[in-house]
Amino acid sequence: FTRVLFRSAEALSTIEAGAQEVKERLDAGEPVTMLDVREPSETAGGIIPGAIRIPLGQLQARWEEVKDANEIVCYCAVGARSLQAAHFLREKGIFNATSLDGGMSAWMELGGKVVRPG
Repeated sequence: FTRVLFRSAEALSTIEAGAQEVKERLDAGEPVTMLDVREPSETAGGIIPGAIRIPLGQLQARWEEVKDANEIVCYCAVGARSLQAAHFLREKGIFNATSLDGGMSAWMELGGKVVRPG
């Protein structure tokens, strides 16, 4: 019965987060965990500051690294892999996982900050 309620809540909650909203929330210092699911060859060009890097292909083995995050916004290049990541995390019970709509492309268009991974 509880699982049915969670599924309904999950279906009602949006899984995509707009880049403008995410940027404003990060700029305001809100505790949003950014999860970069791109490959290392892609992240070498820059990541959103403070992002955790777990390539989508490794997420199944490493998802527990982010299970305690208050809120997770997954992102990739344009939003397709991050949508898969958000769905996967929600299946694992992390209902606060969303996908950055438009990915890094949308982030860069807004002038979002990018840093080289350390």
